[in-house]
Amino acid sequence: MCEQLAVPVYPWHGDIGQTPRKQFMASPRGLVLITPESLESLLFRRGNDLATMFWQLQAVVVDELHAFIGNVRGRQLQSLMHRLETRLARRVQRVGLSATLGDMALAADFLRPGQGAQVRLIVSAAEAKSLQLVLKAVMEPDGFDDTDNTNPAHQQIASALFARLRHANYLIFPERTYWVEFYADALRRKCEAAGLPVTFFPHHGRLGKSERESTEFELKRGHLPISAICTSTLEMGIDIGAIRGIVQIGAAVTVSGLCQRIGRAGRRDGEVAELWQYCVTREPVKSSDAVTGLHADLIQAIAVIRLFLAKWYEPPPAVALHYSTLVQQILSLMGERFGITAAQAFHTLCLTGPFQGVSEADFIELLRCMAASELVMQDANRLLLHGRVGEKRVNHYTFFAAFQDTREYRLLHAGKELGTLPMPPSDEGDVLIFAGRRWQIVAIDHDKLRVDLKPANAGQPPITLGGGLPVHDRVRQEMRLVLAGTDVPPWLDDTARAVLADARRQYVHLRLAQTALITEKRTVCLFLWLGDATQDALEHLLKAQGLSAENVGMCVKVSGTCEADVGDALATIAAAPLPALTDILKRQDCRGVEKWDWTLSDRLFFDSYASRQLNLKAAHAWAGTFNVKQLALKANTTFAQKSN
Repeated sequence: MCEQLAVPVYPWHGDIGQTPRKQFMASPRGLVLITPESLESLLFRRGNDLATMFWQLQAVVVDELHAFIGNVRGRQLQSLMHRLETRLARRVQRVGLSATLGDMALAADFLRPGQGAQVRLIVSAAEAKSLQLVLKAVMEPDGFDDTDNTNPAHQQIASALFARLRHANYLIFPERTYWVEFYADALRRKCEAAGLPVTFFPHHGRLGKSERESTEFELKRGHLPISAICTSTLEMGIDIGAIRGIVQIGAAVTVSGLCQRIGRAGRRDGEVAELWQYCVTREPVKSSDAVTGLHADLIQAIAVIRLFLAKWYEPPPAVALHYSTLVQQILSLMGERFGITAAQAFHTLCLTGPFQGVSEADFIELLRCMAASELVMQDANRLLLHGRVGEKRVNHYTFFAAFQDTREYRLLHAGKELGTLPMPPSDEGDVLIFAGRRWQIVAIDHDKLRVDLKPANAGQPPITLGGGLPVHDRVRQEMRLVLAGTDVPPWLDDTARAVLADARRQYVHLRLAQTALITEKRTVCLFLWLGDATQDALEHLLKAQGLSAENVGMCVKVSGTCEADVGDALATIAAAPLPALTDILKRQDCRGVEKWDWTLSDRLFFDSYASRQLNLKAAHAWAGTFNVKQLALKANTTFAQKSN
């Protein structure tokens, strides 16, 4: 479209060479397609040139706005837009685009912090497209876990996909990279065994650029019906041509994520989008616990789909402190301006910028932490400059990303890089599955973080760690409504209907409509029916009382104890004010540590962590409403497995 309008377009990101950038800087006009990381680099390296380079800038357009809200990359983007306006000494129109915003007012405030009421909302009146939907349950025999590629349930799903998805382009979304590689390998082997062209390819963030682009090319060119097995890398953004349908393996974690995925399909006029939802569930046996009998994955899948059909999406999360991102923005601002006073930095980033929740006292403490870590130093004129460590960090290519960078091993075959893994895949001579193919490890160089591979006849998908997105309160509440209800969605297959009926019988048997506490042997299960931010917070509060607690999703499990001890702990939590974070949190127990958290004092670290990960007030309030005598039925609370 821009070519027909004679408007030049300049891609500007890490995978693009210097030519488009030089062309733009020689004659700044048209459209610049840029990532936050590249904009950070531009501000840092060419701060003095920005006023000339962007003097005609009319608008900053943020596509897929929802993907930035509530995370470090979003706070980085807010800061960059503000710094850009500061450099230009004028307001620049900001435009946000999204199909899955749960709360338009909060989204408007993200786009223009503190001035959301001035943002104009334009909501599409287009009718929703048609959707064909089915949820299929696949029973898993006892004795298999979720990291076993011989799992017959997943083998059964792979066979079904091979039979059904050979007539059009599909996107297949397992919830973990492990299963992306499993399905890519299994479906490739089925194609080869049948003497057919390979039409199933993997796509995830650990694959090298050439591997990802190869899959994107096959999808787009339309030579054969192609299916990509992918993580959220193909959830939005990339042009991959016409997609007939979506396969979701395992319950989606967020409604907005499922909406984004479905939105990729059925875009041609008159075409109906398809959603194939698969859930692997285990038939309860005598050794099963209460949670297993509730079939959490299938119940969550039903709840998420029901909320999607009701057009409910997760609202943007509450404002977090993001001290880690503030550290990076201070270092970047110092580079942009060749030094800056503390007062100027506080004014730009906090008083008028997006870090308005940071007080002056906390900002000073943050600067002292950075000085102690040698990230910053102060000269005789009280100008903040990069310290010894800071100088090294800002001159490294990883500096411009706000998210955590890790040491990763490069996987190579015949000199070509296939991708990376955060840890060595195993030992020399072992086999693995990567990029949808089977390899044997020829050599591992731990100094150069290099793994050389050769083709093999066997393999095992790599285990990759990493936390997923948190489940929202509304999803868990909908799960309870599903269990307590009697209606059966028409889009369930026969097995899924039977599993839903079994889960509902278990819900009644455990009397979960009346009680929040179930005891089985020396384990107590607390059913809050709330999101992970609250359940994680309760886990920490119970641990501070000396109990062994864990948020397992459907409930919070407290091991090695009894009902009375848990009740006493909850009463103690409720009777006292919320404790200091340093009394209930330990750094080693905090999941999702951010890039610059290592430089923060304990107080700042825990404040920042809790603000983005925990809802301590809700957990404290739940403990206050909990009464063992009222909520826990004294008769039949000990779990007994139903007989068939």
